[in-house]
Amino acid sequence: MKKILYLLPLVFFLGCQKKQQDIPHGTSTHYSQTISSLNSNGPFSFTSIDINPNPVQKGNVAKVTANATGKNLSFKWSTPHGDIFGTGSTVYYSDSCIGTYQITCTVSDGTNSVTITVNITIVD
Repeated sequence: MKKILYLLPLVFFLGCQKKQQDIPHGTSTHYSQTISSLNSNGPFSFTSIDINPNPVQKGNVAKVTANATGKNLSFKWSTPHGDIFGTGSTVYYSDSCIGTYQITCTVSDGTNSVTITVNITIVD
């Protein structure tokens, strides 16, 4: 019986891990350059990502917004852990495991692209 009790925390811990191939990864692990430029689509800027709330309670949802301006923008969101719901400049993130994880967004206007990665903390 004691052996089972010792293994129980290990099973719980392993249950919160996701395989790397489950969710696509972004191209950056840190803040990347912020770009402001002018091209045929007009001005383009991607300056930051807002997360509200942060930290977020496990099982709840945080609103994640990319602060970008320009025309014909595309947004690619990724995370190595948890789930991202939605598309566009605002998505929602949820996770059932306590810890600090990364969310990456790449914004492109068809000519330029910028990748920013931020941390989100999941609490009990």
